[in-house]
Amino acid sequence: MRNNFCAFLLLFAINALALTEQEFIEKVISQDTNFEKDQIYVTIKQMELETSRASYSNWATALTASLSSSYYDIEKDTTSKKAYEKHRLKDTQEISVGIKKRFLSNPSSLTFKATHSIPDTDITRYKQDKISNEYNVTTSDNTYKVSYKYPLLQHDGNALSLKTYRRDVLDLEREMLDFSDAQEKFLVGRLKQYIAWNFHQKNADIYRDYKSRLQAIKVNEATDESKLNTAILLANQDILSNDSKLQSLKKVLVSMLNDSSLWTKSPNIDINKHPEIMPNLTQYLQKNVRNLLKIEIDKRLKKIDLEYHNNQSLYQLDFNISAEVNNNKGNTMTTDYKSTSVLYTTRLNFSMPIGTDINNKKNIRITHLNLRKLDIDYNNKLKDIFSDAQALIVELHLAKKSLNEYQKLITNVNDESNLAHTSYLNKSVPITTLIDAYQEKCDVELDYIKALTSYQKSLLKYNDKLDKVLPKSASLHSY
Repeated sequence: MRNNFCAFLLLFAINALALTEQEFIEKVISQDTNFEKDQIYVTIKQMELETSRASYSNWATALTASLSSSYYDIEKDTTSKKAYEKHRLKDTQEISVGIKKRFLSNPSSLTFKATHSIPDTDITRYKQDKISNEYNVTTSDNTYKVSYKYPLLQHDGNALSLKTYRRDVLDLEREMLDFSDAQEKFLVGRLKQYIAWNFHQKNADIYRDYKSRLQAIKVNEATDESKLNTAILLANQDILSNDSKLQSLKKVLVSMLNDSSLWTKSPNIDINKHPEIMPNLTQYLQKNVRNLLKIEIDKRLKKIDLEYHNNQSLYQLDFNISAEVNNNKGNTMTTDYKSTSVLYTTRLNFSMPIGTDINNKKNIRITHLNLRKLDIDYNNKLKDIFSDAQALIVELHLAKKSLNEYQKLITNVNDESNLAHTSYLNKSVPITTLIDAYQEKCDVELDYIKALTSYQKSLLKYNDKLDKVLPKSASLHSY
């Protein structure tokens, strides 16, 4: 009963100190300071996008006010006895509020405007060379207007702002992919160290098991003592050499991850991991590999430029529609009045330049060439990644076969070492035979760990090629 309890405590302690690959990945990703610079780049792009969106599509309000004064005078020599306007002094006060909205989905604009004006006019009328009469005309106008403009061909002067917004959307998307690349690059580097850590840790376990087996041997003859001591000394050298590398590697990881708990941890890699084979590898690469996605974004950016330049080469044809309500009251020389009027207007404006824009034609041609370059880059990159992934799949398949063979070999050498131990106890074989059997068992186990480590590195390389190392939960949208 007591032995079972002790075994349970030992197993619990081992599990508590084990660090799985998933737990290690979570530790690495949680180190935000390693990605602070990349996060700043993303934040800058977010600010640029928000600014260009607000600049183009927010309601833009303008308040204008004006004061004007004009004086009119005419020198008139006439025989007519009809009164005419000789002097006119006009003072006008006007204030207006306008609000304009542009849309991200199309180049149209919607405008609302309210205007209040008070013209005040003093008029002096003459009849021949003498003053006939003087009077004042005061008017109060309130005008409310809504208008909508849709460029049917060439977009108006705001086309560049709309292009900037559309580019900023893609620039942010690309920067987020760069951020994920930085995370994955850092993570892959640490996982390589994690695999090396596992390699040296497993070697340490094998060396110590080999040493404990040697120390458990009871010599049959006095001459066997020196042979056994020599084997133990050599085992100690292997242990010290491996421990030096192990502690050095752990020191680096503790420093890089700022986590002292790693000193007491041991890696625990699932040895049954295998590559995920995609049924349609090409389609998977096109939808998931960031290098390809970034080239696609670069192509979309160029297409936005091309769309802009093509549009700017068109004629201008703008459709306008408006409705205006005017409330007016005032007086004439002899009467007072008050009125409300409504004006509906529909208009098409057409304009075409004389000649062609040489710079715009050049920009169109260059953009077409740049798109072709990106198509070539994309196809070459897709072929390279596809070929590398296929080669790694073959390599991993063969490595897995080799590991299975090692499992059989380990069983065989373990049986041989047990047989050698029994034979040595029966004094039917010398101590060198037993030491050699233990050494052979140790060597095969070390070779297996070396092959397993190579397999794990190739699997990591395969997942890295497919951008599968970084967990989905670590993508930037979670920030």
